[in-house]
This record gives sequence, C-alpha cells and structure tokens, in this order.
Amino acid sequence: MDKIRKIYEGILEFIQAFMVKYKYENRGILKKMKIDSRLNMEIKDDKWCELFLYKSCFNHCAKFILLRYIEDSGYIYGKMNHSGIEKWKNFVKNISENFHILYKIAIKDLQEEINDSISVIFKESDYDVFEIDEELAFIMVYNFSSIDFARLDKKDIILLFRLIYSLEQREEMALEVFYKDAPALSHIFKLEKLENIG
Repeated sequence: MDKIRKIYEGILEFIQAFMVKYKYENRGILKKMKIDSRLNMEIKDDKWCELFLYKSCFNHCAKFILLRYIEDSGYIYGKMNHSGIEKWKNFVKNISENFHILYKIAIKDLQEEINDSISVIFKESDYDVFEIDEELAFIMVYNFSSIDFARLDKKDIILLFRLIYSLEQREEMALEVFYKDAPALSHIFKLEKLENIG
C-alpha cells in the first residue's frame, strides 16, 4: 500500500500540472472533434472539453503506468525507468535532460510492438492531442524513476486507478462511455471488469 500511495502522490502532481497546462488549449480542435463525431452532443461545449481533457489525462496516466510495468517486468528494454534514463544520459549529450523525447521513443516503440495485445494499449488516439511535454515528462522521471513497477500486481494497478479516477468521479463523469475509446484507460477498465468477475 505504501508503494501505491507513493505512486498515487506522484501521479497527482502529474494530473494537476496536466490539467492546469491544458485547461484552455486546443478548444477549437476539441469543438471540431465534437461536431465531426456527433458524439455526446447533449453535453455543453465547456463541459465536453473538460471531460475530454480528463480522459486524455487519465489515458496518459494509464499509458505511463503500463509502460513502466512492462519495462520493469523485463518485457522490453527500459527507457523511462532508472536504468533506461542512465543509458539515455550516457547515449546523448546535448539533449540528455529532454525526457519528453525519450518518452516519445518509449511509446513509439510499444506502438510498433509485434505483440498486438501490447501495441493496441499504446496506439495513438484523439486523446494524444495533449502531449507529454518536457515539464510533464520531468514529473514522470523525477517521481517514478526509482520505483520498481514490476512489484505491482493486477490488483495494485486497479487500486491505483481507483485512487486516480475515484468512484465519485466515475459517477459524475462517466468517462468510460464518453466520446471515443482511450486505449490505455480502456485496458484498465477491462482489468477491473475481469477482476470483478473473478
């Protein structure tokens, strides 16, 4: 529980920075997405944009947690964990502190993964209109590079996401059915459903 709480506190810092950074960004693009998709048209534009932003944020949280879990479990070479960051710093000179570039490489690598069950989790979606920039990537690195995510099990990940996206928020926002699929977040929802069945 201590590890989950520590991860949650770091994620909370990421969420707060993400929401402040992008609160008023891309409003025109989001309104066009709403009109083009004809999805959730009954929701007022400002609320629609807010829900989209939250879903994008939570999808990025899910991507990062699952990325780190896959890396730390040894399935792929680590990029965003401690050893991966050290290799990155030794490999590059002038951009060694540009962790957003490393993060993009890590995500691109997983999108090209031959194992479809992994690549589908990280596939690009509309929610990537809000990117992980240098500030957000630094929060990820600073808060999590020393944590071994391989020690998390499925129940830990579910519990972590119930802290990130609380039952009260789920009742109010209903992001599961809002707009389009957010691949990484949807994967977490599927884990939860499977856990409830078991």
